[in-house]
Amino acid sequence: MKALIRPVFVQIFILLLAAHTLFGQEPVKPESVNTTQLEDKIEQLSGQTDTELDYSELVDELLQYIHQPVNVNQASERELRQLQLNDLQISNLTNYIQKFGELTSIYELNLIEGFDSVLVSSLAPFITFRLQPAGAKPTLSNLARYGRHQILTRYQQVLEEQSGFAPVSDSALQLKPNSRYLGGPEKLYLRYGYSFYNKIRFGITMEKDPGEPFWPSADSLKKGFDFYSAHFFYSGDKFLKHLAVGDYHLAFGQGLTMYSSLAFGKSAGAITTRRIAQQVRPNTGANENLFMRGAAVTITPLKNTDLTVFYSDKKVDAGIGATDSLTAETLFISSLQETGYHRTPNELRGKNAIQQTVYGGNLQTRIKMFRLGATAYHTELGADLERREALYNKFDFSGKSLNNFGFDFAAILRSLTLFGEVSGSGNGGKAMLVGATATPDPHLAISAIYRNYGKDYQSFFSNAFAEGSRNANEKGLYLGLFAQLHRRWSLSAYADHFRFGWLRYRVDAPSRGSEYLAQLSYTPARYAEIYFRYRYQQKQINPSGGSGYTDYPEAETRENFRLHLSLKATRTITLKSRIETTRWHMPGFDRRKGYLVYQDFIYNKPEKPWLLNARYALFDTDTYNERLYAYESDVLYAFSIPAYYYKGSRFYLMGKYSFGRRLDLWIRYSLTYYANKTTIGSGLDQINGNSKSDVKVQIRLRL
Repeated sequence: MKALIRPVFVQIFILLLAAHTLFGQEPVKPESVNTTQLEDKIEQLSGQTDTELDYSELVDELLQYIHQPVNVNQASERELRQLQLNDLQISNLTNYIQKFGELTSIYELNLIEGFDSVLVSSLAPFITFRLQPAGAKPTLSNLARYGRHQILTRYQQVLEEQSGFAPVSDSALQLKPNSRYLGGPEKLYLRYGYSFYNKIRFGITMEKDPGEPFWPSADSLKKGFDFYSAHFFYSGDKFLKHLAVGDYHLAFGQGLTMYSSLAFGKSAGAITTRRIAQQVRPNTGANENLFMRGAAVTITPLKNTDLTVFYSDKKVDAGIGATDSLTAETLFISSLQETGYHRTPNELRGKNAIQQTVYGGNLQTRIKMFRLGATAYHTELGADLERREALYNKFDFSGKSLNNFGFDFAAILRSLTLFGEVSGSGNGGKAMLVGATATPDPHLAISAIYRNYGKDYQSFFSNAFAEGSRNANEKGLYLGLFAQLHRRWSLSAYADHFRFGWLRYRVDAPSRGSEYLAQLSYTPARYAEIYFRYRYQQKQINPSGGSGYTDYPEAETRENFRLHLSLKATRTITLKSRIETTRWHMPGFDRRKGYLVYQDFIYNKPEKPWLLNARYALFDTDTYNERLYAYESDVLYAFSIPAYYYKGSRFYLMGKYSFGRRLDLWIRYSLTYYANKTTIGSGLDQINGNSKSDVKVQIRLRL
């Protein structure tokens, strides 16, 4: 391990020494954001899956505004949502501009209902009140002069030895070739990007996960990074609206027919449930199977009408099986894989195992206050998908090709917005979603969503609002509310009732559930915020440990109580404290509970080129099932949302140093200690011991 880390730090030291000489000491503007809502959304999204995902694509467009801020007077609704504003704030901002004219100063935002000094300060790095400069015209000289380049590289590693990296004899490895990872324990990430006023962007992203081969060796089949992604993107305001070549994302309507990337779902924001996405955008993340690869173009053939056509042809990870016959061997797909891991011979065998071709189009038109859209596309796999037969997946897709189509609408009627989407799949399955948001008063906003997804609706790229992981076999009604009770008090709440008409994995009968959340926030001053949150969840699931062929689902109930305080104690020191408890209950089982307590310390002196961020946390849960999630500050474009479970403590320290305006260095160290465990993890990730530590080193160069 030391042999691997030492050369990395030597190279960093040499690079920083050169940068210090070239660029000098200049303070830089901190990259802050309206973090409370954003952190909460990512926190809740990560709690829905055990898969490690790259959430950078969800914030990439927002971070582009740091160098090319959006004019708040001319911003679209999509751009305002990127700034984490809710429906009430967007409505009040729009009404204020219509009534009093364009804003001229950031301090004027404080006069608008729903905007306090904390929110206004967090918006400052991303917005402007000036018109676009003359240099924004995409000429060759302007592209060279005003375009911005960014190179980012990251090294990450778990410092304790995991079973998959432990020494093993050649004879033992020959008998069990999947008992050890093929590569080293380091995770490597390299990203280059160019941006010109968000109109022209191109770049490449490269990543190697821990355990994947990278360094050349005699028995290595693969050299270099395991994953490569490249993109070119143009955004215009005339006939050619969008052009994407390489890797890109598609998002139409409410995401029921086509939404190829990650998306936020329910959160404490309560009323930010309507999807307003850019139809085509570049893929800048490292989620290895969640993107399109090919080309997409959006044109405006008629006034207020956009036509998007797209084509994607890429290889995806899959489990491959074969059937023998008297004449030939027939290959089939047993499963589609989305982890992106290629660390063992078995995992490597499934890499890029099957071809996936997607082509289609979308038409959108705007007629006064109405917006209408239609989407249709075809998906073709390189072999038949034959899932393992089970009663719960009886209606899931099987075969080689699938057609999808859908219609979406939105009607904006002053303080009321109606929206929805109806979709169908080639097998006859149907799904629909309708919703409304309203701001009947400058202090009140409400939202509602009803969805009805048929058990036989099939889609590879559907990602609409839902309780389940797929947009199928679900009916539900969601109601959300946000109220500005006072200048310093606000209340957000939602209720969601849902049912599943057919069996699901680990649920051997039709089932139902409900979820409630209420959050009361208090901002006593511009330097402090306190909120209390209560969350209740109930779902039906098979009791664990059942021995029968089927189990009768029982109601599983979870309750969470959270108290959170954010305080800017001095001009340079910010403190964040949280206490959260959880309770779990299921008939036939003992009641279980857990808690998490943490304290954050942030030191950031604006005139200094460095900042520090630290956390110390204590946690204690009866089992893994009561785990709690908490968002942690991390290096740029990286995310840490660990699950806190069993009994122990966790600590992390992150420092950032800026060498002028061109070069930044991040170093992050984290340590988790378990008081009641002798091993951590399982399988090849298992650590023999009760502590796990992780180090990240990241460098960013801007030109």
